[in-house]
Amino acid sequence: MKSHDLPLDGMVVLDVSRMLPGGVLARQLLDLGARLIKIEEPGTGDPMRMVPPIVDGIGIGFQTLLRGAESVCLDLTRDEGQYGLRRLVAKADVLVESFRPGTMRGWGLGYEALSSVNPRIVWCSLSSFGRAEAVRHRIAHDLNLIALTGALEAMGPAQPRIQLADVGAGMLAASSILAALLRRERTGLGGRVDQPLVTGSLPFMTWRWAEAAAKREQVVDLLLGGACPCYRTYRCGDGELMAVSALEPKFWVGFVSMLGADELDSAGFAMGEEAAAVVKRVEELLADHDRSHWLEVADQRGLPLSAVRTADEAAGDSVFSDAGLIEALSMPGGGTVQGVGPWMPDAGRTPGQPAPALGEHTEAVLAEAGPEE
Repeated sequence: MKSHDLPLDGMVVLDVSRMLPGGVLARQLLDLGARLIKIEEPGTGDPMRMVPPIVDGIGIGFQTLLRGAESVCLDLTRDEGQYGLRRLVAKADVLVESFRPGTMRGWGLGYEALSSVNPRIVWCSLSSFGRAEAVRHRIAHDLNLIALTGALEAMGPAQPRIQLADVGAGMLAASSILAALLRRERTGLGGRVDQPLVTGSLPFMTWRWAEAAAKREQVVDLLLGGACPCYRTYRCGDGELMAVSALEPKFWVGFVSMLGADELDSAGFAMGEEAAAVVKRVEELLADHDRSHWLEVADQRGLPLSAVRTADEAAGDSVFSDAGLIEALSMPGGGTVQGVGPWMPDAGRTPGQPAPALGEHTEAVLAEAGPEE
């Protein structure tokens, strides 16, 4: 896709945020064609720069999310830095920040002040719980947020190793910003968007919260929690795990037919002792062959079965490269590492250049901005 075909071509985003939620948001806006100028603290920058693993002096996570961005160092606690940000805001379309509510206002850089500089600016805040008076002082990280929403309990006793709320909030914020930009086309004015990080896991909990509100049986636990034979993991003959998601009756019938167990064709939603007996029988049959055999047969029959992969294994799975979802990331030292390619392959692209060095574009960007009007 050519750059001039990208939805946000010509848009300028100032990213004053830190860590993963802002990085996820930045990556989406970059992929959609925006020019993203990352405002960083002199000397240290975004802490995500130094989150391991480190290659060529930069964290791979930062490199993955911020490639194609520009880096400008401004000390927002000082007059010079505040002046610099106002100059940039005058010609920008979007500003993203992740400080505690009121922090930027204390520096004279709150929404009211900056919207007076540029009434078309769309301001997006990524605080823990939003700016409501009762919660604005509270701070939380991903683990706290998923614990509070019930997502941690729903995922089981083990602590998850993925950041559900942070990533979800970053993605929701992208939608909020795009909606605000669309509204601006009609009104000529920007606006303020609050996307509390706690909202990131809420869409995943919609069904669970609905069950709780209705005080009904937790159907999600029954259908999706492994209680039913049709939707769970099974161990194959080589000891490797395989995920079976045969929720639709036709897929369950196809699965047990593949095993030569047509007598189980109505047992996909069995519960309790009956379900335990079905699971035991299925695993006895799966033990006849290793996982690769069953996956090959399932693929031929069009059944929803897949290997349970580690991250290392997943990165090497041809399904992602075949789909164009893995690309080589250019690194500052000149080499490349494999990384996730475009998140929105039909709407955007992945910038080819590496993530910026800290402050790499400070002089050029400020010179381009000119004096404050």
